[in-house]
Amino acid sequence: MKKNIKRFLSSFHLKLNTVYKKLVCLTLVCSLVPLLLTSSISYYMAYSMSKNRTIDSLRAANRQIAININNRLSQVESLSNSISFYLYHLQKTPLYPLSEYLSAYSQSRNSIGSIKSTFKLLQITVFLPEDCFINPTGNGINFFPLNRLSDYNMTEQELFDAGSRSFWRTNKDLQFPAAFSATPKSVMTCWNAYRNIYTGSLNYAFACHLRLSEFSELLSSPIDTSDSRSYVIDQDNRILMHSDEKKTGSLLAADQVNLWDETKDSFIVGDTLLVAQPLDNPSMMLITQIPLSYVRQNGNFILTFLLLAICSIIICTVCLSIAASKTFTRRFHTLSQVMESIKASENRDILKLLRPMTTRLACDRDELDQLAGTYETMVLEHDEYFKQILEMSLQTEKLKYQLLQSQINPHFLFNTLNTIVSCQSLGKVELASQTITNLSQFYRHLLHDPDHLIPIREELLVTELYLKLICVSKPNRITWSFETEDGIEHFLICKFIFQPFMENAIIHAIPDSSSSLHIVISIQYEEDTILIRISDNGIGMDKERLADIRQTLQKHQADYDKNYGISNVNVRLTPYFAPGCDTIQLESHPGCGTSFTIHLKQIL
Repeated sequence: MKKNIKRFLSSFHLKLNTVYKKLVCLTLVCSLVPLLLTSSISYYMAYSMSKNRTIDSLRAANRQIAININNRLSQVESLSNSISFYLYHLQKTPLYPLSEYLSAYSQSRNSIGSIKSTFKLLQITVFLPEDCFINPTGNGINFFPLNRLSDYNMTEQELFDAGSRSFWRTNKDLQFPAAFSATPKSVMTCWNAYRNIYTGSLNYAFACHLRLSEFSELLSSPIDTSDSRSYVIDQDNRILMHSDEKKTGSLLAADQVNLWDETKDSFIVGDTLLVAQPLDNPSMMLITQIPLSYVRQNGNFILTFLLLAICSIIICTVCLSIAASKTFTRRFHTLSQVMESIKASENRDILKLLRPMTTRLACDRDELDQLAGTYETMVLEHDEYFKQILEMSLQTEKLKYQLLQSQINPHFLFNTLNTIVSCQSLGKVELASQTITNLSQFYRHLLHDPDHLIPIREELLVTELYLKLICVSKPNRITWSFETEDGIEHFLICKFIFQPFMENAIIHAIPDSSSSLHIVISIQYEEDTILIRISDNGIGMDKERLADIRQTLQKHQADYDKNYGISNVNVRLTPYFAPGCDTIQLESHPGCGTSFTIHLKQIL
């Protein structure tokens, strides 16, 4: 076998001296044979499937058309009882006295006209014996003597043969009385007649005329192709109704198959597929025909799709050997990309790229998958260690803050106590007493956990105590105002966040001992956040100091050498900033004062 293959290939001067050529050749040989076999089977299956699907579609469409036609024909046939009742009543009414007969005649005519309008009939024509008319010619519109049946292509003998049952006739270009229509009408007519069982003569007959165009609309193409045709034939293969009204009344070809064969409902005649559907009227059959080219067209589409799929499979098979070698390279590239991204940023979402390798079953993992899993574990553990180090750093910052407070508070306490002593020396006992009270309340709040959240109302109270204590020891006139919206004082904020801003304003915003200072703390709602604005009317800041403070705030680090109080508040508020506002905003102009803006989450 191997020698035969080599001999075959040598006849085409092909040398399989590389693995690549051997793989390609083997793939082509293994693919072409199944392709030819599959193509043949696919064509047959595609054609059969397309034909069956088309037949099923035509059957479903025919059933719906048949239902519509049957409903319309049955509706008209059911009207015969009502019309017969009015005509029977008219016939039984004696001709004299004339007034009673005219009343019965008028009532019958009006009732029949009402039926015509209600059920959208083209016309109802009534035929009565000549002795039932005052005028021998009838009314010339819809009541006529029996001898006028020939004007409507009907004879008394046909009515006798039909008996009491209804039957249908197609009339093309039927000429109605000029008083009704000046132009001929193509109609489908339901005939009914009733005769005297004793004399054998006709008592009366009537015809309900329907427009053929109405049925042409019902027989319009059931599928999306202009080559399909639907029509209704009688047992003589004469077309009673057709989607193309011009073909009504014609006979089918003499070599046509027997469409009335009850054993099957689909036929192939030449290049045409026909599907038959019997109607409720046993003398009518609904036929829908469609060219076989439409079936082949659908089959060709399926075949083309299958061939394209097979060709794609062959191409994929040929490329498989090349793609297999690239699989490992691609995974190495992914791992390298993840490592570079982890090195360049703190975004850990990039680790999701390793999920295809790290989530495989243990039995399916190779060395590269294990390497990816080990690296992912290492990164996550590193992040956990970093968080622990960060928490330790925050604890260190907290201890440093407390140490600084222990250094600041004695100085503040010393100044305040000196002021109290001075007040007592000057005889201002009441002021000294109030200052002692304020100082005790201030330190009572200060000794609590600094990380404890408190209501805004309580923070404003502590701030006011601090300002009152400062005013006692400062010669300047310092005033303040708190502007808050209703109910906002119940929301929670960090403790002692206003005191550093007050201290900053008192130290840096007053140029000399004779200048006054007014501080405003405004707290208001802003959508789902709380807006806090702390402003003063002091001397403001120069551009250099303004840029320096802004840079410190952007770093989110506490600067122990300068601006420690404000930068410390900025760090403490980091978890509570509103989305999109992750730092304290600062605005200041020389001579125009300073304003700090803080956006916080609403916390209750």
